Amino acid sequence: MIKQVVEAYGKLSKRDLRLLRILEVGQHRHEFVPQELVERWARGKREEVLDSLRRLHYLGLIRRNLSPYLGWKITASGYDVLAIHTLRMRRKLLRLSPTPIGVGKESEVYSGETPGGLKVAVKFYRGGVSSFRYEKAFESKVKRFKHLRWVYETRLSALAEFFALGKIFEAGGMVPEPLARTRHVVVMTYIDGVELFRLEGGDYKKIAEDVVETLRTALKLGIVHGDLSPYNILVGGRSYVIDWPQWLPSGHPTALDYLMRDLGNVASYFGEKGVEIPVEELLELARTSGTAGELFTAEINKYIYY
Repeated sequence: MIKQVVEAYGKLSKRDLRLLRILEVGQHRHEFVPQELVERWARGKREEVLDSLRRLHYLGLIRRNLSPYLGWKITASGYDVLAIHTLRMRRKLLRLSPTPIGVGKESEVYSGETPGGLKVAVKFYRGGVSSFRYEKAFESKVKRFKHLRWVYETRLSALAEFFALGKIFEAGGMVPEPLARTRHVVVMTYIDGVELFRLEGGDYKKIAEDVVETLRTALKLGIVHGDLSPYNILVGGRSYVIDWPQWLPSGHPTALDYLMRDLGNVASYFGEKGVEIPVEELLELARTSGTAGELFTAEINKYIYY
């Protein structure tokens, strides 16, 4: 839970945070960064460095390896701390809720607040749901860093959702506005609504119109959601399509299969409410749509390490 991570973050000094960053950089070459390298790169008094390492270890932010040499690596909680720290330094995040507002197989979502008082949703990616869709570009980036594969997979998921939300939002689709991304975390506007599958009564025709318009916008860009259902449609004043880390470019060999599943899910739901979805029109859009896949491959090549 993020509550323990935030509490640990509050106990860290600047030197502690600097050591975490040193380990993050050092793990590009070493699964466990040798302690002698950590001491050298830290450029501080040895006892102070050792004290920081002990504190980080006690708080569960790093792990120790004793054989064949003494070394250190960052844990998932340590990466959470680095992401939170970066967002705070960029003035994109001030505080987080102690408990999640949404938990899935591959992510946790918390409500948060920016220094300006804006309520936001903060999504921490815990698994890589996108890597197989960009296998060639992704594998070329991580083949030299197999020990960091899980790190890069979560970063790819964050990058994928940030990219899709940005493109669709700019084009007028009903999605949360992406505000910031670092490592495996995305900050977006908070949508005050209820999941469609929980809704009891409402203007289903208007809800369907919002959903179809967002899908139409995404497909014109070449973006297929890939996991659409009443579970990731939020209904408030308007209706928003959420959860885009698993999107596929329309040119992917399996994109139409996923799109047909997406459309089948929503068409079945709205059909029970007496509302028809223009399935054939949306399928045709996917066959003649934009170049999001090529653009995103370029994003992978630029940003997967950061």
